[in-house]
Amino acid sequence: MQAEQILTAPAFGGTDEEQALAAELFQIYLAQGRFFSDGAPIRLSLLQLVEAMGKSQPRVRTWPRRIEEALSASPDVFAQEGSGDDLSFVTTRRGVSPGGSSGRREQVLTARFATPQPKRERPVRKAPVLAPAESIVIATETQTPIAPPIDTTPFEVVSVLPEPAPAVTPVTAQQIDALTATESEIAQAIQEALGSEAAVARWGDQWIGEERLQRLSRGDLRRIEDFIREQPERIATDVEIAQDVLGIRPNAADYASMLFAVNYRLSREPREFEYLGSATHGVWSLANASAIGTAKRKASEIGQDYRVLLEYDYSAEPAEEGLVEHILSYYEYTYGVLPFDANLRSIMPMPGFKDQRAVRITFESPQTGETVQAELRFPTGNRGGYIAGLETFYAENLIPGAVLTIEKTDQPQHYLLEYFRVSGEDRKLLALDEKKGKYIFRPTTFYCATQDEFVLSENRVPRFADQKPLDERSKRHPEQVIAAAFERAGENVQTSDDPKYYALIADLQAAANVERPIPAELLRDILVNDTHPEFSVDESTEDAFFYTPTA
Repeated sequence: MQAEQILTAPAFGGTDEEQALAAELFQIYLAQGRFFSDGAPIRLSLLQLVEAMGKSQPRVRTWPRRIEEALSASPDVFAQEGSGDDLSFVTTRRGVSPGGSSGRREQVLTARFATPQPKRERPVRKAPVLAPAESIVIATETQTPIAPPIDTTPFEVVSVLPEPAPAVTPVTAQQIDALTATESEIAQAIQEALGSEAAVARWGDQWIGEERLQRLSRGDLRRIEDFIREQPERIATDVEIAQDVLGIRPNAADYASMLFAVNYRLSREPREFEYLGSATHGVWSLANASAIGTAKRKASEIGQDYRVLLEYDYSAEPAEEGLVEHILSYYEYTYGVLPFDANLRSIMPMPGFKDQRAVRITFESPQTGETVQAELRFPTGNRGGYIAGLETFYAENLIPGAVLTIEKTDQPQHYLLEYFRVSGEDRKLLALDEKKGKYIFRPTTFYCATQDEFVLSENRVPRFADQKPLDERSKRHPEQVIAAAFERAGENVQTSDDPKYYALIADLQAAANVERPIPAELLRDILVNDTHPEFSVDESTEDAFFYTPTA
């Protein structure tokens, strides 16, 4: 509770009229100095007092004379300073002239701090009392017996050699001749040398000292994780993360290094984030997020099927730079995939980090006007690479044997997927009845241009009807898949008891790629190799072969 100080009204001099006027003027002084201390002078000029009184009674012209007479009649309350136009009167909140005395001792805070206190008297320190010295007793030395003489016979010195340490295999850098090496060889040697340095950070083909990169706090990582989770596709680019989450402007001096830092720092958090970008364009998703692909076959099994690309990967002549033509096989149509062979590798993005699993890419179809999200999965030690996510697009627009063109665009990780539209055509095409687990021929109307050698119609391969797919064990052996292709697409030129099948290589390639990917190079290698005597070449017809089943 705040206590209010009660001030007593001072005694004014003069006539009753002058006393009343002096009391009214004193209230003006109190209002002016309401925040002053009790003894602080409150100074108002005669003109200020006239102006204050004129607000209540503006018609009185004798205010200057009356105010001067009233205040001059109380010299104990008001002190007069100056004269003429500079005339002013001074008083205090206690109603005492600053030069007068109220009988009370004035406490001024500044004076209390400015006046030093008297020094304290130091008591006389008594001299310390010394304790008497203790007597010291010196012990008497007793005679000790002399030790017997030491035997100086020399000992036999046996040298013990330490066991040799295992040899350390030195890490030797790749040595190249800078005068004769190509630019790619020099670049590869530099990348291998920098890749072994823990103090060097890498993203794509960019390198920087790790200590020079900005660091992300745990709070930054949580906000980035929440931001990615809020996105429709559960992915975000490094640009979106830098601008929307970290608040880095594109015109900032450290903008480029911040993009590098975002990609590198998030790559060090594999439990929370997964990199789906390329060597030049950063794209991030959450770890263990649902991958793009088919539900008909596991991603690991498709990778095992494409293992043949690690050994048989021969590229065809490209139609033009940045453009690849491809004929869709039955296997690719069924699982919505494309092989990551040498042709597609020439236009597809490169990984941004070592051991990167996949890259998120998009395909735009000018014929249908739709954009398809897909995933490029890179090869690993025993699995081949492939593109997944096109199953629905294939089923709605294409058939096995369709001719595709894939073109690279200026946008990173974005491609044009085109096919040639034709007038509708009706055929009975090969399909799998999943309920019965058998191949059938289903009436189909399609509007895409095809390569007839890869179209599996009833007129071409009628023996496929009611055949069951091969088991997984047989699919792992390409020679067994090719043998089944002879029986399904070939012609028995002998008896049913002693069969011998004849087929062209084009029919074999289309039929073999129903069960698993069989590149043309692998197919020809098995057919002409002496390690598989059940296959033989027809010398009379080009690209014709025989298959004789063994008992």
